[in-house]
Amino acid sequence: MDRKEFLKTCGFACLGAGALSTVLSGCSTSSYYAVNTIVDKKIVIKKSEFIRIAKDGVQSPRKYVLVKSEKLAFPICVYKLGDNDYSALLMECTHKSCELTVSGSYLVCPCHGSEFSNKGLVQNPPAEAPLKSYATTQDENNVYIVF
Repeated sequence: MDRKEFLKTCGFACLGAGALSTVLSGCSTSSYYAVNTIVDKKIVIKKSEFIRIAKDGVQSPRKYVLVKSEKLAFPICVYKLGDNDYSALLMECTHKSCELTVSGSYLVCPCHGSEFSNKGLVQNPPAEAPLKSYATTQDENNVYIVF
């Protein structure tokens, strides 16, 4: 292959990679921020926040919701692990304090690649310490995060 053909091929490959990354980023799921209130040092989330209702009325479960509070510097990710089992994790990486992103049942640090399970345990370094977690309780209608 001559130099001109090589440069042409590399140029098309770079353009294709850029276009593909744009298309794939559009396929990513957006995170849902749950409506919440604070009562007696507890964040209150309705259990109905863990149900997604499509435009056609079809319901499907959410595996997690995010919670923002003016009292916390980072959001909290609340995973629904079972019928009455929830995990509430501060989305602050224990390595260098970057805000984590949700990737299914994992929380990932975009700064250095640390990964944490939906229970806050380190799955991939460089982080060594687990995430800050909050105790949760629930009743028939609500999940309570004690902070």
